[in-house]
Amino acid sequence: MKSFIAALTLTCAAWAAHAQTNNLKIVESNGHLSPVAIRVTYPNNQKRNLTLLGIGSSLRDNYLTHQMVVRSDGGASQRALWFDSIASIRGTSTLRTLGDEFTITLKDGRQVTAMFTRFFELGAGSCAGEATDERFTCNVLVVRNEDDGLEKLDLRKVAQVEFLAAARRDKAGNAMFDTWRYSPFTGERLQ
Repeated sequence: MKSFIAALTLTCAAWAAHAQTNNLKIVESNGHLSPVAIRVTYPNNQKRNLTLLGIGSSLRDNYLTHQMVVRSDGGASQRALWFDSIASIRGTSTLRTLGDEFTITLKDGRQVTAMFTRFFELGAGSCAGEATDERFTCNVLVVRNEDDGLEKLDLRKVAQVEFLAAARRDKAGNAMFDTWRYSPFTGERLQ
């Protein structure tokens, strides 16, 4: 029995150490915060609250953490939008081709008609140019789900994404879900 308890203690300690190295921290870039909380609505009206880590492609594991880069003006220009300045993304579930347009509403009320861009790797990866192969298109949201697991969501399979706010943080700067009452990292009661 003592060896079982010792093994269980070591397993729990190893898991806790692993969890501590994977803490999701609030990061600032040019005055913009990431990750942000989002509410995803599927075509069947099911809703989920998630934490958006970034955007990338279905084939690559790299992703952009603070910005969504899209083509606008009928595909003639490229535009980078900070995640924490976006209010919603709509119209992606009805796209038929990679060149079809969808609508991004910014928090100041302006609307941007956009198309997806191509994802390619130069260092950490980036989004630029015309999307020609859906495996390399910047249309996959990388999120932490309700169970704190990593998940990829294809924007073409959701009806709407609402951008809520930057994730709450504990005193150590770890990102916290809205449903958490206590930080699993510091033990503090969250406001």
